Amino acid sequence: MNTPAGLAATPLGKAAGIVRDYVLRMYYVVDEVPRRQRLRLTPVLLGVEYLVYRVDSLAERNAAVDLDAVRGSDYEAFHTYKRAFEKALRLLRAWNDDVAFLVDEAERFVRLENGTTSRGTVAREDVLAMVELRPTDVRLLRAMTFALRGRPMDTATRDLLWPVEVLADIANDLRHYEQDVAAGTLNVYAAFVELFGDAAATELRREVDRYEAMFLERLSALPPDRRARIADVCRRRYAEAVQPYPRTVGHRPAPAPASPSGRGLRKGVAVGGALTVGALAAAAYRRGRTPASPTPVPLPPHIGLPPHIERGRTS
Repeated sequence: MNTPAGLAATPLGKAAGIVRDYVLRMYYVVDEVPRRQRLRLTPVLLGVEYLVYRVDSLAERNAAVDLDAVRGSDYEAFHTYKRAFEKALRLLRAWNDDVAFLVDEAERFVRLENGTTSRGTVAREDVLAMVELRPTDVRLLRAMTFALRGRPMDTATRDLLWPVEVLADIANDLRHYEQDVAAGTLNVYAAFVELFGDAAATELRREVDRYEAMFLERLSALPPDRRARIADVCRRRYAEAVQPYPRTVGHRPAPAPASPSGRGLRKGVAVGGALTVGALAAAAYRRGRTPASPTPVPLPPHIGLPPHIERGRTS
């Protein structure tokens, strides 16, 4: 665990990889965040992403529990966590309409992913819907940077980055295809292999080309002096998606059945909620609990946050 590879596989290591790859190397560059503000924003963003992985590692063990069908304490626990997360972000002044929308999108992803994996059936539209929603956690981090800086998010840049985030998610699944097949983790390429067999690479590349065309069209609307820089930054995030795809391997094993009581999930979400409130409240305390002000205050910096599917796998 003390080796670099071992540390990278921990929740903190995965969170650090996401913040490095998306926030430091893409969002801060595209949004032209001043370096001084980056130093204050990054610790809170890292803390939030770390909590995502703490809950993710617990929820994955309960993937076979259909929360919409079993509307008991497990179902309520996610809503309790969501409310606690909202309160904590409001305390940090990291809440606005964009953040609220993405928290709802995160819940929509959880329902879709949970329903698909628990019922064991998947269609092309389900896979694409999940891959489009799965980057919600990184989109949330970006929205939080605007909330913490007291600035509105530019809709044109948000729409420009949307297909890039989808392509980066596909690239991540291609990079870890064999690993995911062995572990039985949901993977977009593995899902396409099950749906289309030998035609999987062709079918997935068709979708990749569609998303990249969407990005390039929106990129063309930018001023020339920004276009080349943003194109370079964004293409690095999804490079594997436009390279030759890995050779297909056997089918993924079915996920292990979860405990009927869902006790592990209830405990995990409760712990995750407590960690969220405690960590974010502590951050608020360190900077002083003062009433909200219309003047922007530079602060240290998917359910609430979604259990996403192995987003933090970094090479």
